[in-house]
Amino acid sequence: MILCDYHIHTPRCGDSEGDYEEYIEEALRKNLSEIGFSGHSPQYFLSKELRKRESAIPEEELELYIHEVETLQAKYRQSITIRIGLEVDFIPGKEDDLLPIIQIHSWDYLLLSVHYLDGWAFDHPKYISRYQEENINEIYRRYYRTLKAGVETGFFDIVAHFDLPKKFGFVPTEPIEEEEEVLQACQKKDMVLEVNTAGFYKPIGEAYPSFPILQKAQSIGLKICLGSDAHKPLSVGQSFDQALNMIRKAGFQSLTAFKKREKIPYPIP
Repeated sequence: MILCDYHIHTPRCGDSEGDYEEYIEEALRKNLSEIGFSGHSPQYFLSKELRKRESAIPEEELELYIHEVETLQAKYRQSITIRIGLEVDFIPGKEDDLLPIIQIHSWDYLLLSVHYLDGWAFDHPKYISRYQEENINEIYRRYYRTLKAGVETGFFDIVAHFDLPKKFGFVPTEPIEEEEEVLQACQKKDMVLEVNTAGFYKPIGEAYPSFPILQKAQSIGLKICLGSDAHKPLSVGQSFDQALNMIRKAGFQSLTAFKKREKIPYPIP
């Protein structure tokens, strides 16, 4: 049986717990056939004095991260396949600063994430009050416009946590046309949509994306993959059974694996 978790964080990010081998051993306990480490990219969009390890791999440690994962690939090659990726925070207008980071290695995949809107870390609990100060529909419009710009660069393989602004339970009060536009952009760029199970453990209490978005993705032929967004070992593969039930219900027949940016379909377990 093939089952992959492509959103696992690394001890080199300051917001993660445990060591690499604890994540791998948890994946083995949960009978995963393949995992991918996807550390947060360096904060290329900030001046060097403002960059922190809090939610990023320091740029000077990026090659060390690659070496560490390659060492583990060799050590565990008889037990589990380990891929190496990067979760990249996309900031419009900073594409030239990003290129050296994504070109440093022949990654297996790159995750596109949007965590900042004009400098606001909207998914951080510390800044949650801003949701009460702004129009929720406009927040989603800005978010999806930013996400679409990231998709259209062609730099990435997977869209991570597609509807992330819902994390704390703040949802649109009307249809957001930009949501559909991002899905169409993903189709044009042949990008894969991540079904991210971390949302089950947030105030919203559901996966990213929502079931209706997943149905729309299926109707236009988008590919999907699974990710736990694990920041601690026990979270690897979390609630994959629940996610697989949702995926089947939405009408998908397969999931997607990656190797050196190549998309490889495999049947839903």
